[in-house]
Amino acid sequence: MPKLALRWFAGVLVLALAVGLTGCNLPVGTPTELPETIAYRTVEVQLTRVAETLPTATVEPPPILATFTQAPSFTPPATITSAPSITPTIAVPCDRAQFVTDVTIPDGTDFAPGATFTKTWRLRNNGTCTWTSGYALVFDSGVALGGPASQQLTTGTVAPGQTIDVSVNLTAPAAVGTYRGNWRLRNASGAVFGIGPAGNLPFWVEIEVPPPAATTVVPANFVVSFENTHICQSTLTYATFRVGNSGGYGFEHANITINDLTTPAQLYTGTSNSPFMGTANDCPPGASSMGPGSTYFIAVSIGSPPPSGHNARLTLRLCTQDSGAGTCVDKTVDFAIP
Repeated sequence: MPKLALRWFAGVLVLALAVGLTGCNLPVGTPTELPETIAYRTVEVQLTRVAETLPTATVEPPPILATFTQAPSFTPPATITSAPSITPTIAVPCDRAQFVTDVTIPDGTDFAPGATFTKTWRLRNNGTCTWTSGYALVFDSGVALGGPASQQLTTGTVAPGQTIDVSVNLTAPAAVGTYRGNWRLRNASGAVFGIGPAGNLPFWVEIEVPPPAATTVVPANFVVSFENTHICQSTLTYATFRVGNSGGYGFEHANITINDLTTPAQLYTGTSNSPFMGTANDCPPGASSMGPGSTYFIAVSIGSPPPSGHNARLTLRLCTQDSGAGTCVDKTVDFAIP
């Protein structure tokens, strides 16, 4: 029971007992004690007894309320605005070029020894000064490749931002190797400039002179066929043969034999250092040589009259040098005499 109710109950009980005792015949106390004192003590004894008989109340402590501490208000940090970056100003040179492309002869182009070619670069004027006829293309370093020390850049003007194609005639060296020539420009005052951020780097041409390709040696050879018969020296009948040089060497000499196969007999035998004729109706003598890939005719007499209708055989030896020297090749062909 709460303490407040207990006190209230005790007060009521004291009051009731006081009233009851007042109306009853109480024993007479000590003559020296006042009646009120005696009554008080009597009530106190009764209250003590009553309290001992009452159940002991468990007094709950008042609940402890949580104390809330207000969070401090959040003040956002001040916005710091960084100072704008300062880009240093780079002065653009008066004379500066920019390489655009190789118009001709890309780097690494192959050339035979001694071959001539024209190299052309496309450049842009990315300086602040206009290029005039007083400007020049000048050789800078490396291998000049037969080019000039300098040549006029333009007969007109090239304003800043404009492009120009710059050409120079060059020659490949005789030796095998890689060759590079560096070039720059020169202004009218004689100051040399080029490409790059500072306008001082060269542009270049680079070529290769490779080793000669391995060649396959084609041996000496020829093909021969019967062509016709015709009259030379008024009455003599000549047999004509078409000869084609199918080998890798020229022929200078011919050894010719014709045999009659029907009635065994020799119709012609002879040699010549100039047996080659240009057409099928020519008469000897003829040209003295027949180069690779060419076609000529050879004509020899077979009698007057010839053994018409007979079968015959040509035996032809061609040699790469006069008088039957050098490399010789033999061929035979059978034919019918018209």
